[in-house]
Amino acid sequence: MVLVDPNYSFLWSQVGDVGPSSDGQIWNHCELHRALQDGVLGVPEADPLPGDDVNTPYHVIGDDAFALRTGFMKPVPRRGLDNGRVIFNFRLSRTRRVVENAFGILAN
Repeated sequence: MVLVDPNYSFLWSQVGDVGPSSDGQIWNHCELHRALQDGVLGVPEADPLPGDDVNTPYHVIGDDAFALRTGFMKPVPRRGLDNGRVIFNFRLSRTRRVVENAFGILAN
């Protein structure tokens, strides 16, 4: 389990969990989850996105294995999606690729 920033830097990691544990189970028992819940992680205050003046909060991004909760984004279930939700899932998937690319850079 890792937390990666947009610059492919590893900010937090947890290794050594039991093999058959799901990502959701590991998340529910990890220090990062507790730190986010307790508000002690040091997540920056909401900032406007480039070219916008509306403050947007920071979120942790995950996949379908995780439960939806405040400050955490995951894909919308794939059944009967309207165009806006398809676009949301596509953009969220692009965001999650940063983590995959960070592992590729690390392995290289």
